[in-house]
Amino acid sequence: MEPAAGTTPRPFITANQVTLARLALLPLGSWLIYQGLTGQWVAFVFLTVLGCTDFVDGMLARRYGATVLGGLMDPIADKVFVAMVFYPMTDPAQGWLPPAWVGALLVREFLVTAARTSYQRRDITLRSTYLAKIKTWAQMSATAFFFLARVLPARVWLIGILAALAAAASIAIVAFYVVRRRWWRGALVFCGIFAGLTVCAVLVDMPTFSLCLLVGTVALTWLTGGQYFTGLGSLVRRRPLDAADWVRAIGAVTIPVAATALLGTGTVPAWPIIGLVCLEFAIGGLDNLLAHDGGIQSGAAWGARVLGESVLLGAACVLARRGTIAVALALTHAAFALAAVTIGLAFWRNRRAYLAAKA
Repeated sequence: MEPAAGTTPRPFITANQVTLARLALLPLGSWLIYQGLTGQWVAFVFLTVLGCTDFVDGMLARRYGATVLGGLMDPIADKVFVAMVFYPMTDPAQGWLPPAWVGALLVREFLVTAARTSYQRRDITLRSTYLAKIKTWAQMSATAFFFLARVLPARVWLIGILAALAAAASIAIVAFYVVRRRWWRGALVFCGIFAGLTVCAVLVDMPTFSLCLLVGTVALTWLTGGQYFTGLGSLVRRRPLDAADWVRAIGAVTIPVAATALLGTGTVPAWPIIGLVCLEFAIGGLDNLLAHDGGIQSGAAWGARVLGESVLLGAACVLARRGTIAVALALTHAAFALAAVTIGLAFWRNRRAYLAAKA
């Protein structure tokens, strides 16, 4: 049947299907990182392809229209990508990244998610800056360079790859200007990033390069969230912070700190920790969606969940460091089970909100 005149035909693959596929396949990429050098190379290619699907679902959503479900899933998928790739690299089983810096990155992600709910509750909309739009791509790119800095046999290979990427971005800038008569901001930004990383790789050894890249990624991540913190004055003037705001802000710090500290002990499996953090990102996205209509969980319900998870993770961390591994493992699984049950119920209870047809 031909589409009616003036209507946009439904695509063979929708933006939501692409985003859902990315979410469903991310655990495979995370698992591959643990499968030795061969598995890590497969993960490198696999996760690069998955990361590129972010362009695809964005293009489809712009062309055929966004949905409430898509608006919920896309930012969740971006944050889940970060957790599922950064955490395996932080795991002492791999030992690629220091936990403190990765914890700082995740604290920012959780704090901004909590702040969005607080702003939405007061009918305040903050427009994303251009840097915020490319922040996730910068994070994804950083994970690729962490891997390359770890496995390439010589620094000259890393320098060559970075220089080639900077050159490719320069060519894209020129070609875009010739065709469109304007500058491609994204290519300009990444050309600058690749050029800077090339200089860094020339000046320092591989471990120092990785640390500089991690510090830069964390700094960019916090910088792009600045408007959420500098705008707190307008938020409080609209309505003072209440219990619902405070428990979300406190949980945004305690959950990633406790989870990262426990992972850093290297004594319990990573998967329940990664799973819990990803579930918390998911409920944060739902919270943002429901905030405007006043449908969020109460401060008491939210606080009970995040406090319970934080206490379980914190106790597991202390016991793990003291050598009581069996109890620490039980507490870790209990924290994951608490998150899975309570967050699953919250998604089921509010399913009508995000299954609406259009955004």
